Amino acid sequence: MAKVIVYTTERCPKCNKLKKFLEANAVPFEVADMSTPEALTELRFNGVFTVTAPILQINNDTFLTHDELFRGDEVDSEKLLGIV
Repeated sequence: MAKVIVYTTERCPKCNKLKKFLEANAVPFEVADMSTPEALTELRFNGVFTVTAPILQINNDTFLTHDELFRGDEVDSEKLLGIV
């Protein structure tokens, strides 16, 4: 199974929606606080330059930004289930 990391911030309604979606679909994931220097460095190192959460990392090579994860205010479930 893929290693999944959700980069979040403290006040992020979409982060909570994404985490609930992953839990409901039995996708194990880790959480990283996007406001820490370590997380921001990791994202920049991998070519991710947005500061808007959430960001989803799948394994070490796929990063999806909030624009790619959501259709409006809802998780793009079709897209996500095809990836994770």
